[in-house]
Amino acid sequence: MTPRRIVCFGASTIYGSIDEELGGVVNRLRFWSEAQDPRNRVYNLGIWGEQTKSLISRLTAEAEIRRPDLVIIYPGFNDCRRIGSRDSVNVVSLKEFKQLMLELIRLAQTQAPTLMLTGYPFDESRTAPIAGTTAYYLFEDAEKYSATLVEAAAEQGADVIDFFSELKNRDLSDLLSADGLHGNAKCHQLLFERIKEYLSSK
Repeated sequence: MTPRRIVCFGASTIYGSIDEELGGVVNRLRFWSEAQDPRNRVYNLGIWGEQTKSLISRLTAEAEIRRPDLVIIYPGFNDCRRIGSRDSVNVVSLKEFKQLMLELIRLAQTQAPTLMLTGYPFDESRTAPIAGTTAYYLFEDAEKYSATLVEAAAEQGADVIDFFSELKNRDLSDLLSADGLHGNAKCHQLLFERIKEYLSSK
């Protein structure tokens, strides 16, 4: 049975960036879930640009008042970006990221069963740096941090959808927006369909 109350945490992708058709993957999830039963609720708790430390600081308070049956978390790649040049250090080291993921998942699981989502791949030719910024997102970093998220989820017994592994060998030209990092409406629909598949199997 589809969980009645789902809370979704994350950064720009959870927020719904770039999807001008239906407002993002969470909005699509809400339309679908609430059509199953008008008593169902899907909450979008995404904040553009948020890193994991900030998410950890607010998760408990924002989740518990909504009494979720499922917590969905999409951390994205804000922790692995580099500022200034491609040779700069990641804003959060891989070792620290692993500890943050373990803490994040542990906290989420005190509220409800938790589904972790890795970020999807991007076009490094347009993200190193992102146009008009000094932020560098590197494909190799994203792959390592995604694998670490999957590892942390396994250690904590949380379910995970590894979008990075599922899509890394796919032609992304029809899924990415002009910045090469964020997904377009088609990408948000693909993410939604995959999450719906997961929920429907429960």
